Amino acid sequence: MSQKNYGFQNLRIEIFEVMKSIKLIICMLGLVSLFGCEKSVKDYGNLEFMTNDDAIVKINMASVYPDDRYMYVKFNDQRVTPLIRAREPYPGGGWNTRGDSRADFLRIKAGNVNVKLGLPKKKDDGTDSLILYETNIMLTAGKRYTLHLADTAANTKSLLTEEDFSVPDSLYARYRFVNLMPNVPAVDLYYGFFSTTAAGQVATQDSLVASNIKFMEMSEYFVLNRSVSRTWKVRPAGAAVTNATVIAFYGNAGTIVNQRTYTAFALGYNGQTSTAMKPYLSFFNIR
Repeated sequence: MSQKNYGFQNLRIEIFEVMKSIKLIICMLGLVSLFGCEKSVKDYGNLEFMTNDDAIVKINMASVYPDDRYMYVKFNDQRVTPLIRAREPYPGGGWNTRGDSRADFLRIKAGNVNVKLGLPKKKDDGTDSLILYETNIMLTAGKRYTLHLADTAANTKSLLTEEDFSVPDSLYARYRFVNLMPNVPAVDLYYGFFSTTAAGQVATQDSLVASNIKFMEMSEYFVLNRSVSRTWKVRPAGAAVTNATVIAFYGNAGTIVNQRTYTAFALGYNGQTSTAMKPYLSFFNIR
């Protein structure tokens, strides 16, 4: 073999080795990319899907105490919530509430369900310190509900509402409103000029969207354009439309999502000023 050919063979070998190295690097990068993708996959845990015997329920805790106490809810003597406080819909939270803002529900075996609102022991060991309220509700398989709990001690009351998961047209959101304020017999709900302060309200721009909603009652559905920032306000039913008559308000800038269904609720006590007891106007997401 000539020296010239020998050099050409060496060149071919070197090129071959370089190509192998490049392939190895590409392969390694592919593996890194693959494992990187696997790490980005969200783990939702062990999912349990609804059966034909199930219903789903959200719990709206609006039972307000001066000590801002932690409580829990039991269905058929099994805890279905962690320790939660008033203004903490579970699961899912909401806006102007404690918690996040997800349209989550609990999966429950349909039928007659015993409900208990409990107070934990100072050192919670899973047993009851005191049962604050007890009732029974009937859940129909395949349906969706919210259980609202309001007032305190022997006056505690509940309201079970069935939820409709249909959605409005694009650019709109759908609402219902429930009055959970024990010392206000009935309220009106308004939707008006956007402001996050009491002094910034412009009452002349308020529009009535739900009227004369009595304690532990819920309005009919209403649909509004969700793209406009507005302030929601609660007044005593029939009160003059002035800033002085507003019991509670909430500015919704950037929070209302397209084609969603929400529940608005008023809770607390008119005239109270402490963080735990004062009136609030809050929302949670149904869908």
